[in-house]
Amino acid sequence: MKKMKLLKYMILGVLALALAACAANATPTPIPTIVVDSTNNTANPVSPASSGGDVVASAVVVPAQEVNLAFVNGGNVAKVNAKVGDRVTTGFILVELDNTLLQLEVDRAQRALRELTSPAAIAAAEQAVAGAQDTYDDAKKKLDSLKYRNTDNVTIDYLQDQVTLAQDALDRARDAYNNTAGLSDLDPARARAGTNLYNAQKAYNTAMGNLNWYTALPSENDIATVTADFDAASAALQEAQWYLAELKGESIPADATGLKLAQLQQAKSDLEAAQVRLDQSRLIAPISGVVAEVNVLAGEYVSPGKILIIVLDTDRLQVKTTDLSERDINNVQVGAPAIILVDALGQEFEGEVISISPQASTLGGDVVYEVTLAFTEQPAGVLAGMTADVTVGE
Repeated sequence: MKKMKLLKYMILGVLALALAACAANATPTPIPTIVVDSTNNTANPVSPASSGGDVVASAVVVPAQEVNLAFVNGGNVAKVNAKVGDRVTTGFILVELDNTLLQLEVDRAQRALRELTSPAAIAAAEQAVAGAQDTYDDAKKKLDSLKYRNTDNVTIDYLQDQVTLAQDALDRARDAYNNTAGLSDLDPARARAGTNLYNAQKAYNTAMGNLNWYTALPSENDIATVTADFDAASAALQEAQWYLAELKGESIPADATGLKLAQLQQAKSDLEAAQVRLDQSRLIAPISGVVAEVNVLAGEYVSPGKILIIVLDTDRLQVKTTDLSERDINNVQVGAPAIILVDALGQEFEGEVISISPQASTLGGDVVYEVTLAFTEQPAGVLAGMTADVTVGE
């Protein structure tokens, strides 16, 4: 038994020496190296490895727009017209406060403005413009005649001749009247001579007045009076025209004046202010999209600034990177083409870079930048919140 064990050990020793000799003449086999997948290292996440000049990063699908809606003023909620998941269009009233008094203010302002802009009001304004135009024309003629009456020599000669003729007629009428001095005042001949003398004197006075007006310089008072009348007529015509233009919805200067114009503009401002107050009592969808959150119930009081409704524009989806490293950001340019791999669908879509955040953030100790990409065509089946991998070409 002992001999058999000894023989066994001797055989094992020989085999070991033989194997050692063979190993000395063979090529050594390297020990495999274990590679740690850095993409699964949640403690220190970095962007996927880039190759071939492309930049690769993880991303998430987001709506093109997200609006958070809150009231400017607090109040009691009268209606909640939307729930989570509802698709709404621009202008849809999502939530409405109790605004009965505000609606009455709008109605009152509308009535006041309607009265000021009625067809009768427009007709009266047109008549006012026509009347102001006539007054302006008359004032302008007086001003022009005051300025230029000394320049017409032909007229002055004519008026001088009229004075000469009137003087001659007056002298003859006076002589004829004097020749009836012996007659009774009741005598028709004396009455006729007296009438002729009166008419001749009046004609002479008129002729002399016309000549004096053309040949004499106007007084300072005359100039001031005529100029003031013209300025007043000009201003009244302008204000009447501005008022009529405002009534008709035409453009007028920002510094336009006039009492009626001011009343009309005030009525419009009152209506606008009342409408703003009414609109502020309603949360109105500024975009078309899907209601993502509703944080309010009818009947409760809401405070100013509290986010009550969130609406997402899910018809236009975008992609935002989550781990694009500072080492790669200089290789990304706005307008660069990209391939977007949506993980949940296992499909690739074309896109392009539309913006790069100028502000960095940190992720697990790494400095990263957010880059936004747009799909070339909106993809079917892709939902907001899905993860993706993007490859941005140079």
